[in-house]
Amino acid sequence: MLDSFSTNATVAKARAIYGKRLTREDYKELLHRSSVTEVAEYLKRNTHYKNVLSAIDTNNIHRGFLENLLKRDNFDLYVRLCKFQQLDKIPFYNYIVVKQEIEEIVSCVLHLNAKASDEYIETLPSFLISHASFDLLALAKCRDFSEMLKVLKKTPYYAILKDMTPDENGTYDCTMIEAKLYTNYLKWFKDVTDKSFSGKTASDLDYLTKTQVDLMNLISGFRLKAFSNADAATIEQYMLPFYGRISRNNEHEIFEATDPDDYIKRLQKTYYGRQMQMFDESLDKSMLENYTHALRAKYAKIALRASSSAPVSLYTIVFLFDIEVENLINILEGIRYKAPLQFIEKLLII
Repeated sequence: MLDSFSTNATVAKARAIYGKRLTREDYKELLHRSSVTEVAEYLKRNTHYKNVLSAIDTNNIHRGFLENLLKRDNFDLYVRLCKFQQLDKIPFYNYIVVKQEIEEIVSCVLHLNAKASDEYIETLPSFLISHASFDLLALAKCRDFSEMLKVLKKTPYYAILKDMTPDENGTYDCTMIEAKLYTNYLKWFKDVTDKSFSGKTASDLDYLTKTQVDLMNLISGFRLKAFSNADAATIEQYMLPFYGRISRNNEHEIFEATDPDDYIKRLQKTYYGRQMQMFDESLDKSMLENYTHALRAKYAKIALRASSSAPVSLYTIVFLFDIEVENLINILEGIRYKAPLQFIEKLLII
């Protein structure tokens, strides 16, 4: 067990870095920018992103390139914190790489389904190439599912995906693939956490993870109910089999809702539903996904402030900066589609 190892400096460093996050005033300024160039220039001159943007000509920056730079900056933060006290030697700290590998496999399948595999390489995070357990560039060159399996042959992902079959249109069930991959990831995460830590560190990580999974399941269930009117049995096939404040039976009761409105009514009676009503008493179903992310951020902030554990601090700060990057992507998307400022502002989680 490694949680007794003195890592107070990592905790302090994580909190100091979080203190440099974007402020409400920063977001207010960014919301009034009208181009990618203006957003990039503000970030370069006024925020902690100045280092990653220092050598970039913001006059010619492309939206996709800027988004990739922001994601790379967050990944670099994770790498720096891991190396700070040689935490990268502990297996647990590989969790971000494993999670991002799953995201890339899912993205690859999405592009294959859309017959747009040529476009996948444009979205490939170059910063992950040297860290991944398989050849990401080879993954980007795949033109069908069988080629993807060959790339993943020597990884745990192969056994999970090898028996997946397409529908009559040749399309693979990407939601099911994602659920299977994340179920395996969460089992691995639990196992490596228990082997690496004990006591409060292990229990805090378990609580944080199960809370995140509860909320992920609730929003996934709502999507299936809203977009395909799926019944409870169908929804449960796609759920991650881990439970925190909501038991399996409680989830089942929500998934048995007759329609999206009934789903919201049932959700309002739960702990999470009552928490979400602090953002909006009526719990507007069009904003449910945003409320879910806001609640996940709230719990992460509480854990970051309260914990004296390096793994908990790293887990939460990386998650919170992921949300910051998503905020910036929402602003950039809003500029791209000329969305009303009030609409973009509602999407931000601060």
